[in-house]
Amino acid sequence: MPVPGTQPQRLLLARQLIREKGLSRTDLTLLEDILREGAGDLDPLLEAPARDVMHAGESPAQANLRRNLGLFLAFLHQFSPRRLGEARASMGQVLQHSLGRLAHLTGTAHRELMVELEQPAWVGLLLDLLASLRAMAPPPGEEAGALRALWAAFLEDHRDSFRQILAALQFCQDGPEAVTSLNAQMKVVNRAIQGQGRLEESLARLAEQLESCIPPEFHARVEPLLLLQNVVSNLRLSLLRPLDRGIHWPAVEQVRGSLRWLWDHLGWVLPRMDAELFRERMPADLRQLLQDLRREDRALFSVVARALASHISLMGLMESLEPAAGASAQDLYGAVPTFLVIESELGRVAERAYDPGRAELLDPNRPEVPRLRAYLRQAVLSLRQDQATLRSLLQQALAGADADQLAHTLDNLRGLLVNHQKQLMGELVGLFSPDVQQRLFPESPSMMEEGERLRLRIQRLWEQVPPIHAQLLLSLELQDWPRLALGLAQSYRHLLTFRRSPEFPLMRRPDREEAERLIQDLGRLLESPEEVHQALRDSMDVLGELLRFLELFLLRINARVPLIRQDLEVAQEALRLIAGLKEGSTGPERTRLSHKLIQNAKRLGVRDAQAVTLLKRWVRAERGQREGSLPILEQLAAHLGQLALRLEAALG
Repeated sequence: MPVPGTQPQRLLLARQLIREKGLSRTDLTLLEDILREGAGDLDPLLEAPARDVMHAGESPAQANLRRNLGLFLAFLHQFSPRRLGEARASMGQVLQHSLGRLAHLTGTAHRELMVELEQPAWVGLLLDLLASLRAMAPPPGEEAGALRALWAAFLEDHRDSFRQILAALQFCQDGPEAVTSLNAQMKVVNRAIQGQGRLEESLARLAEQLESCIPPEFHARVEPLLLLQNVVSNLRLSLLRPLDRGIHWPAVEQVRGSLRWLWDHLGWVLPRMDAELFRERMPADLRQLLQDLRREDRALFSVVARALASHISLMGLMESLEPAAGASAQDLYGAVPTFLVIESELGRVAERAYDPGRAELLDPNRPEVPRLRAYLRQAVLSLRQDQATLRSLLQQALAGADADQLAHTLDNLRGLLVNHQKQLMGELVGLFSPDVQQRLFPESPSMMEEGERLRLRIQRLWEQVPPIHAQLLLSLELQDWPRLALGLAQSYRHLLTFRRSPEFPLMRRPDREEAERLIQDLGRLLESPEEVHQALRDSMDVLGELLRFLELFLLRINARVPLIRQDLEVAQEALRLIAGLKEGSTGPERTRLSHKLIQNAKRLGVRDAQAVTLLKRWVRAERGQREGSLPILEQLAAHLGQLALRLEAALG
């Protein structure tokens, strides 16, 4: 297997960028350096052993097929029994639908090749019939009589297709001989259906003869797709029966091994970095900023370039996902493996690209380094939180076996993850140039803005449900059961709307799981009551508990506003004191200002440890009467200025 991240891979990307004639030689050198810094992080997601591979004009549909097959294989490589959780039965559907989606994409690639090579309509009929024959392979243990009846019905349904294919073959080279051979084999199949021969062998022979009728110049291009279609069809049937009882692990291992063999046979590769996406995510402003950074501090450039390259790779993976709203069940379940690959990729970025230990090797005298260290620690926490959110919400949606809930979950997760990636990229760029951050990431939401969205969503829910709850209490007291049932159903609809909103995943995991549990308990009581009157009483208890939870959660969020306002006042007062120290005050006045600054700024330590760290460094320099105290004071002022801007934005 080739060594991941080797020079030929990077050169291949550079040559592609050169061919597009959109970058200067300096830009290409910069992009090469970025790829070199992140080479270990940007290994291809999936490779094949080095061998002679045909790269003759990959069509868009074939590229899409290769990408989906690669992502499904990457999912299978990190899939294990320990990660199933409560979604054990649903993961069987994920595997089935994913294989079905691969079969559908293979058919699309077939049709695209036919249009490209101007093949007649009968070739398409031949390919569809061939795929159907292989998909109808007899499952083990099927009774012979029932199997013969199924095949008789299948051949009757495809009688017209056979006739059109045989009529078209008459006018092809060596066509009459092929027609004679096919007619003879059809007679063998008919006798086998009547019990006079081996049905499986005769059908396999018929499929082989049909495949030999494909035009030779077209067969060379379509052969990999035929192989893939054959393998996928057989694998789906191998999973069908064992998955009635959940995941059958030997069958999953067979799928993994067969598809891996097929991937290696085709010689396909799934890179983490797409050249076109890389160029789009590196506009001129960002390239200039990185060139300046590389010229000033190579070690600092390495940290930033590695993080940006990983973000671009992740963004490409997320933005390739189609919207889930209105999608078929096959597309919904077929998208789950990609989300689980994204989950593992978030962990990879947190462990490798954002390793806080690498920041310890940087020059501490640079003003950006303290803020970069704090940013790296916060980014790791954010990535880990996104990873846990994705995993838990996906498991809940799969365990619920509700296609609508799964669609809402996938769309909400995609929006959440894309926003957080843009936010992390924007904050990283903003450490070195707020102007470039504003130009490149103008719509990137901050954590404060997301918190405000969540607060407003819960506030809206709070304004909707408690008035209904007051009426329900009266209906319960009067034992007006119909009105009570209607009011509970209305409250449940409001709660379902909240659960499916884009703001619901913004709740931290313990709060989100508690809200999910209460909403599910309420739904279970309303949808399948054993005794109606008792179920309505129990539903009122659950609704009351849910309202108390929402009230406490809303109070916790609203309580943060005074703290934000207090921190803003502290930061502004500290900036005023620093301005007085910079004016050159001496003697007792400087001592008084220094003492007030220490007492004031240390109040930020609970929620902003970086401010206290800079304050301590300045105090040590000041007490030692070193000349370096003024630069440290300026670093503290810059940090407090940024903090004040963020807090002002949070207050609106």
